[in-house]
Amino acid sequence: MHRPALVRLALSGGMLLLLLGMVIACGGGEAAEKKATPDSPIASEPGWLAYQYQTDPDDVFDIKVHLVRVDGSQDHAIAPNLAGSIRHPDFSPDGSRLAFDQLTNEESTEVYIAKADGSNAKRISPCSPPCADRWEPAWSPDGSRLAISTGAGRVTETGPARFGIGVIDVNSEEVTQVVDHEKAVGQDRFARWSPDGKRLVFYRAQLKSDGTIQTAIFVVDVDGSNLRRLTPWDMLAGDPDWSPNGDLIVFSTHPLREFESLERSELYTMRPDGSDIKALTSNGENGPRATEPRWTPDGKAILYSRVTQEGTHRSIWAIDHTGRKDGPVLTKEPDYYTHPDLQPVSQ
Repeated sequence: MHRPALVRLALSGGMLLLLLGMVIACGGGEAAEKKATPDSPIASEPGWLAYQYQTDPDDVFDIKVHLVRVDGSQDHAIAPNLAGSIRHPDFSPDGSRLAFDQLTNEESTEVYIAKADGSNAKRISPCSPPCADRWEPAWSPDGSRLAISTGAGRVTETGPARFGIGVIDVNSEEVTQVVDHEKAVGQDRFARWSPDGKRLVFYRAQLKSDGTIQTAIFVVDVDGSNLRRLTPWDMLAGDPDWSPNGDLIVFSTHPLREFESLERSELYTMRPDGSDIKALTSNGENGPRATEPRWTPDGKAILYSRVTQEGTHRSIWAIDHTGRKDGPVLTKEPDYYTHPDLQPVSQ
C-alpha cells in the first residue's frame, strides 16, 4: 500500500546499512533528490525494493505493488494492465522473478509470476472450483515451488468453506495441499519456507466464541506432517518469516491484517522450535506499531511496516537483527506503504 518518499537504505558488500543521516525524497516515477551528510555511507545496488502502495486504506481493491531502486529512482507500479489489487510481492531466491497475487471483486484471487522488474506477468495455476482463492505466494529456496494460502469450497459472505496452505509446482502448475481444514478452525496466512525447504512457518487467525480474533504461529513439514503451534494464542502473534540461515523466526504481535488499529504491535524473534522468544522493538501501548517483518536476503536486517496507532500512516522501516539500529526506508505522510521485500542480488 504505497508509493515511496523518504529512503534511508543502502547496500554495501551485501550488508544493509541504515543511513540515519540520509534523506532521499522521491515520488511515483520522479527523480530522487539526495541529501546526505558528508559522513553518510551511501551505496547503490542494482536490485529492486518491492512494496505495496495504497491511496485509500478502506478500499481493498486499491492496492498496487511498486518497485523502486534503493537510491529512490525508477519507482513504478507493476502489472498496470491487471484489474483490481496487486498485492504481496515476493522475489525468487535468485532474484530473477517476482510472485504476487491479484484480488478482484468478481473472480477468485489468483497468483502471478513476473520478471524481476514486474514485466511479463503471467497467471500460474488458475483457480477454478472447488478452489476459491490462492494468494500470498512465497518462493521455495530452490525457486521451484510457491507456498500459498488457499481457500476452497462454497463461498459465502464470511468466505470459503475451507482454508489451508498449499504448494504450487512452478513447472507443472500442480497444487499440493499441505494444510486443509474447515473454516471454523481458522484462516492460515503468509507461509514462509525454512532455508532447507523442508518446513513452512505460517500464522493462523481464529474467530473465538465471543467474536474476537486470536492468532498464533505454526510450523508444518512440507508433506503436511508434524503440524505444531509455536506461540500461545494469547500472544496474538503473526507475520512470521524464517531467517536466511534458519536459526531464527521473526514475527510481530497483532498482525495488521487481523488487527487494523489501536493495537500494540512489536517485533520478536524466536528459535524454530518456539523457544528463546526475544523482543526486537518496544514501542509501547501508544507508540507506533511494528508489523509485517521480512528478513533482508543477507540476514543482517529486517524490513517491516511501521504504522501509526490510528492507522492513518503506514511506512517501511528497517531494523538490524539485534534490534540496536532502527531507521526509516520509505515514508511520506499520509501515504500507505507496506509489505516490503528486497530483491536478492548476486555479489
